[in-house]
Amino acid sequence: MGVLYFGDPRGAIALLTRGVPLCGVVHGRRGGEGYRRLLKLLAELELQSLPRWQKPDLTDPELIEVFKALKPDLLISGFYPRLIPREVLDIAPGYNVHPSDLPKWRGPDPAYWVIASGESQTAICIHELTEALDEGAIAHRVVVDVRSRESGGALARRLERDAAERLGEWVADRYQQALALGVPVNSLPLELTPQRGEASWAPLVSPDEVEVDWRRPALEVDHLVRASSPDPGAFSSLDTGFKPELLVIYSGRAVSDDRLEVLPPGTPVIVNGECLIKCGEGAYQLGRVKVGRREMRGSELARLLS
Repeated sequence: MGVLYFGDPRGAIALLTRGVPLCGVVHGRRGGEGYRRLLKLLAELELQSLPRWQKPDLTDPELIEVFKALKPDLLISGFYPRLIPREVLDIAPGYNVHPSDLPKWRGPDPAYWVIASGESQTAICIHELTEALDEGAIAHRVVVDVRSRESGGALARRLERDAAERLGEWVADRYQQALALGVPVNSLPLELTPQRGEASWAPLVSPDEVEVDWRRPALEVDHLVRASSPDPGAFSSLDTGFKPELLVIYSGRAVSDDRLEVLPPGTPVIVNGECLIKCGEGAYQLGRVKVGRREMRGSELARLLS
């Protein structure tokens, strides 16, 4: 008996450190952040024999029978990269943690889309596992503020870390309630809230999709740069006077300068030792960039262009 856990090792660590019993761990990938920490923790807890699977075929009937034999109280998922089929979901009640304010930004990359859309808040939601992606009713929700100037990469790391901790806290609280009442954890009543509002999707973004359109307002360019940083990084071409170079932009800020309004979008300008690029509205001041293969500050690029 216990939790059959699917997903990132950090979620399993969060459960184990709070005393939640595990009956098995299904890894969604090999290695990854926290994997060695999990192995060390299992050794410390003398749980080296805990059943574990690396990226298994969840439709395999033999594996499903093995899962059934474990008699899990709950199925818990944290950043598992595949849909869990109905045959597995029928074994026990299941819950997943997702780093967005569902039903907004269902899918694998919500942090990018939150920042690209200029949103100041998101959430961490624990919801029922269903056969559909991130569509289950909400069991627990925590609002998360987006920090000023936070990049997509930084927000993703923070949400993934905090989501694992919230998941561990929530499941541990359920077990403590069940212990106090002397009942199985899967028999506890649970208030679920159906997802309401318009759903939006957060697909992975390819490097080719983050080219800067300088005809857009500077604030929208800023959102794109922050969302894309540090990987893959928003990009454009830059005329250095010799030949066009690939310009990858990792940071910067939107600025307003009425003197630049007569310039066409995409024009680089040197103002007070900084490199600005004219946008459809306002201008974008370059912070940390890469020109060709060389990383530099926008002020250094300004000196090269002047």
